[in-house]
Order: sequence, then structure tokens, then C-alpha cells
Amino acid sequence: MNDQKVNIHQLGAEIKRRFPQSTSVYVKADKAAPWDPIAQVIAEMGEAKLGVKIVTKPDDSAGR
Repeated sequence: MNDQKVNIHQLGAEIKRRFPQSTSVYVKADKAAPWDPIAQVIAEMGEAKLGVKIVTKPDDSAGR
């Protein structure tokens, strides 16, 4: 999280500790990232009662 390693099972608690007023988080991943870890992060945020907003980059292949 923000370039610091955090155990995925402690991620929700760590976010709440660092950002106590937050009710949601942004999740951004490289398009080549495997889906399983991303899904696990989303599930952990749900357990922590934090909303998830997925950050995407528009497809730039329209002009091809």
C-alpha cells in the first residue's frame, strides 16, 4: 500500500488506521496483473466495510 508491504489479511485494518475518515479505497493495477490478487483485495475491503473504486485507463486502440 503506497509502496509499503502490508499483509493482505491486515489491509482493511491498516487502511482504517492510516486513514480513519475513509469509507472507500481506489484499486489500481496493471492490465497484466493476475485477477486473483485483485479479487482478494476487493474481498478484504468488503470484510472491512470499505467501498472499492476501480481505477481504469481508457483503451487507446480506437484509432487503430
